[in-house]
Amino acid sequence: MKTSRRLSISGIPMSRIPADNRPGISPADIADHNSRTTLGLLRRFGPLTRQELAKHLGLTEPAITGITQRLADAGFVMGRKRITSTRYTAAEFALCPDAAFSLGLRLGADGCEIIMLDLACSIVRQEHVTRLDMIADAVADMISNARVTASLVGCGIALSPETVSARSAIEAAIGRPLGPLFFLEDSEAAINAERMLGIGDVEGGLVTILIDDTVRAGLFIGGRPFHGMHGQAGQIGEMRSGIDGASLNEMATLPSLQRHLARATSANGWLEIAARHLHEAVLAISGFIAPGAILIGGSLPDDILASVISRMAREREEKIRDLVIAPWIPAVQPATHPKDGVALGAALRPFTETLFPA
Repeated sequence: MKTSRRLSISGIPMSRIPADNRPGISPADIADHNSRTTLGLLRRFGPLTRQELAKHLGLTEPAITGITQRLADAGFVMGRKRITSTRYTAAEFALCPDAAFSLGLRLGADGCEIIMLDLACSIVRQEHVTRLDMIADAVADMISNARVTASLVGCGIALSPETVSARSAIEAAIGRPLGPLFFLEDSEAAINAERMLGIGDVEGGLVTILIDDTVRAGLFIGGRPFHGMHGQAGQIGEMRSGIDGASLNEMATLPSLQRHLARATSANGWLEIAARHLHEAVLAISGFIAPGAILIGGSLPDDILASVISRMAREREEKIRDLVIAPWIPAVQPATHPKDGVALGAALRPFTETLFPA
């Protein structure tokens, strides 16, 4: 099996790459872009013929032949005959799933979720550990059992606000080289998962809200993650709203639900308050950035998450407190992968840094 590598040259002879440092797009840049885009198309749509790839890329079929040949030589794609109902056949190209693998770690207050993806972005292995000192053994077993050491492109590590200060400890806990390490916020990782394995790139951008020990949002605006000038955009947990003036972190988190259930027989009271506060936060966000979709995930139990979203929809329909909702503000919906989205998005980061379009 060939070792996965960054497609920075993509088979172009070094003599064709400009030797100076003049600005502009080099042949290597163009080849890299075309190779990445081709891999991305095959991941998204499945096997495609030269003609179909040419249509997507706006290139000639001979140019597509060169791209697919380079990718085949690198072990990333394979050619085969497309089976049709007619007597005509065409060559199609598909990803080789075992040509490259990636790891994703979600660090949270409840421990670490570990996911391994293949090149087709299918989950190969998944495990949850409760302590940092268990990560190294879990990762080593995962790599050994899947036999992917030579084709591991890297490891994405998604950090929550509670674990971001433990970055050095996390690097030490991993314990062995995994290729490049890519650190990112868990809210941004959730967006990665939605864009590549969920609803895709929607017009207007995405907002993902994560609910666990705190409430925070990931913002994807204008084709890129938005963190704000001071890196605090999306930290909505301290937003205060409602008649009680309480914050989201006080009223709409997993710990607040657990406190409520410790003294009540049902979650109804918590659901009513949490939905109202979350709804007002969503309206505040939407009023400024007008996203195309707003999704919620995190650590809430599935039935509780569904009930929160249902009650937020009811608030919208009933126009609580005479609040008229602008028609362009989208209704909130559950994340495609409410529980695993962060770890999936972390595992996708090494692929977008090395093989797929960002």
